[in-house]
Amino acid sequence: MSFFTGKTKLVNTTPIPLSISSSSSSSAAAVAAGKITKEAAVALLHDHEFFLKTDPHHVSHRTLEPAAPTGEEEKESSGMDAAAARQSYQLPRDVEPVSRPAVKVYEVVDHVPNPVWSSSVVSREELVDVRDGLFVRIRSPLAVVMETRWLVRERKEVGGGSGDDGEEGELELVEDCEITCSRLLVGIVKGQVDNNWEGIHARIVARMVEDAKKNGGA
Repeated sequence: MSFFTGKTKLVNTTPIPLSISSSSSSSAAAVAAGKITKEAAVALLHDHEFFLKTDPHHVSHRTLEPAAPTGEEEKESSGMDAAAARQSYQLPRDVEPVSRPAVKVYEVVDHVPNPVWSSSVVSREELVDVRDGLFVRIRSPLAVVMETRWLVRERKEVGGGSGDDGEEGELELVEDCEITCSRLLVGIVKGQVDNNWEGIHARIVARMVEDAKKNGGA
């Protein structure tokens, strides 16, 4: 890595409610309306159309053609498809695609008024569905690269003595982000993540709650 290139890492987490309740207008008692399962939460992260629009700066996006597989001709099995994608996109070793195509590529336009970029920022985003969530690589102007693992996992600190009274088996949404760019831009890009993550997490969890209510029993 060049001396002029900086790198920073951020990890943000948000609790996901274990069960969803709704208050009846005719009774003060809460009626169970549904439960957020890990499978449902991960499936929502695999909904790229929804996921891309959770960014408050999102203006538009379109699907790009995936990179042609290198080496042998494209195979039909999902395993070989994932292997070809790993080589073509230089995926990290711990990223195991579970969908076909293994990598979906989008051109995303964001409105980001700041002193560095113009108001319209066009980025290339590579999204990979994985077993526990989503891997996202964003390539933005000025050689800014962000690699983020969006994961759904059981909460690590349940009743950990810090005022956390979470239930056993409760889930959390994890955003594990690594930013690589010019040292001059690290603070600006990190600041954008710091300013936006709570709102993005809130949109995702709110949709999980909404879906659980729709799918819950009467």
